[in-house]
Amino acid sequence: MGTIKKRRIVRIKIADKSYEVWADSDEDESFMREAAKKVDAQVELRMKGEADIQKVLAMVCLDSMVARLKGDNDLEVIQSTVFKHLDYLQKHFNPSGQN
Repeated sequence: MGTIKKRRIVRIKIADKSYEVWADSDEDESFMREAAKKVDAQVELRMKGEADIQKVLAMVCLDSMVARLKGDNDLEVIQSTVFKHLDYLQKHFNPSGQN
Protein backbone atom coordinates (compact mmCIF):
# COMPACT_ATOMS: atom_id res chain seq x y z
CA MET A 1 0.00 0.00 0.00
CA GLY A 2 1.35 3.48 -0.85
CA THR A 3 1.93 6.19 1.65
CA ILE A 4 -0.88 8.62 2.23
CA LYS A 5 0.06 12.20 1.60
CA LYS A 6 -1.09 14.68 4.18
CA ARG A 7 -2.25 17.78 2.36
CA ARG A 8 -2.27 21.06 4.15
CA ILE A 9 -3.19 24.62 3.41
CA VAL A 10 -0.36 27.09 2.94
CA ARG A 11 -1.03 30.80 3.15
CA ILE A 12 1.00 32.96 0.78
CA LYS A 13 0.89 36.64 -0.08
CA ILE A 14 1.33 38.15 -3.53
CA ALA A 15 0.74 41.80 -4.40
CA ASP A 16 -0.77 42.58 -0.99
CA LYS A 17 -3.34 39.78 -1.32
CA SER A 18 -3.37 36.58 0.69
CA TYR A 19 -4.05 33.24 -0.95
CA GLU A 20 -4.52 29.73 0.36
CA VAL A 21 -2.96 26.92 -1.65
CA TRP A 22 -2.59 23.20 -0.98
CA ALA A 23 0.79 21.59 -0.31
CA ASP A 24 1.32 17.83 -0.44
CA SER A 25 4.69 17.87 1.30
CA ASP A 26 7.19 20.04 3.13
CA GLU A 27 9.10 20.33 -0.14
CA ASP A 28 6.00 21.55 -1.99
CA GLU A 29 5.35 24.09 0.74
CA SER A 30 8.92 25.33 0.55
CA PHE A 31 8.73 25.71 -3.24
CA MET A 32 5.39 27.54 -3.01
CA ARG A 33 6.67 29.96 -0.41
CA GLU A 34 9.85 30.64 -2.39
CA ALA A 35 7.89 31.08 -5.64
CA ALA A 36 5.46 33.47 -3.94
CA LYS A 37 8.37 35.56 -2.65
CA LYS A 38 9.90 35.74 -6.13
CA VAL A 39 6.59 36.64 -7.77
CA ASP A 40 5.92 39.28 -5.14
CA ALA A 41 9.39 40.78 -5.66
CA GLN A 42 8.82 40.94 -9.44
CA VAL A 43 5.40 42.53 -8.94
CA GLU A 44 6.87 45.13 -6.59
CA LEU A 45 9.65 45.91 -9.07
CA ARG A 46 7.27 46.25 -12.03
CA MET A 47 4.74 48.33 -10.08
CA LYS A 48 7.30 51.15 -9.96
CA GLY A 49 6.71 51.82 -13.64
CA GLU A 50 3.17 50.54 -14.13
CA ALA A 51 -0.04 51.19 -12.18
CA ASP A 52 -2.19 48.43 -13.74
CA ILE A 53 -1.84 45.37 -11.50
CA GLN A 54 -3.45 43.10 -14.09
CA LYS A 55 -0.84 44.09 -16.66
CA VAL A 56 1.95 43.64 -14.11
CA LEU A 57 0.74 40.17 -13.13
CA ALA A 58 0.39 39.18 -16.79
CA MET A 59 3.98 40.25 -17.50
CA VAL A 60 5.31 38.44 -14.41
CA CYS A 61 3.48 35.28 -15.52
CA LEU A 62 4.84 35.63 -19.04
CA ASP A 63 8.41 36.13 -17.77
CA SER A 64 8.08 33.08 -15.53
CA MET A 65 6.78 30.88 -18.32
CA VAL A 66 9.48 32.01 -20.75
CA ALA A 67 12.12 31.17 -18.12
CA ARG A 68 10.49 27.78 -17.57
CA LEU A 69 10.43 26.98 -21.28
CA LYS A 70 14.07 28.04 -21.66
CA GLY A 71 14.97 25.81 -18.74
CA ASP A 72 13.03 22.88 -20.22
CA ASN A 73 14.80 23.39 -23.55
CA ASP A 74 18.21 23.59 -21.85
CA LEU A 75 17.43 20.35 -19.99
CA GLU A 76 16.53 18.59 -23.25
CA VAL A 77 19.81 19.71 -24.83
CA ILE A 78 21.80 18.53 -21.81
CA GLN A 79 20.02 15.16 -21.75
CA SER A 80 20.59 14.67 -25.47
CA THR A 81 24.29 15.47 -25.10
CA VAL A 82 24.69 13.12 -22.14
CA PHE A 83 22.96 10.27 -24.00
CA LYS A 84 25.17 10.80 -27.08
CA HIS A 85 28.28 10.65 -24.90
CA LEU A 86 27.01 7.54 -23.11
CA ASP A 87 26.36 5.85 -26.47
CA TYR A 88 29.88 6.76 -27.60
CA LEU A 89 31.42 5.38 -24.43
CA GLN A 90 29.39 2.21 -24.64
CA LYS A 91 30.40 1.61 -28.29
CA HIS A 92 34.09 2.36 -27.81
CA PHE A 93 34.80 1.10 -24.33
CA ASN A 94 32.64 -1.99 -24.05
CA PRO A 95 34.90 -4.49 -22.19
CA SER A 96 33.36 -7.55 -23.82
CA GLY A 97 33.73 -6.13 -27.33
CA GLN A 98 30.02 -6.57 -27.92
CA ASN A 99 27.59 -3.78 -28.85
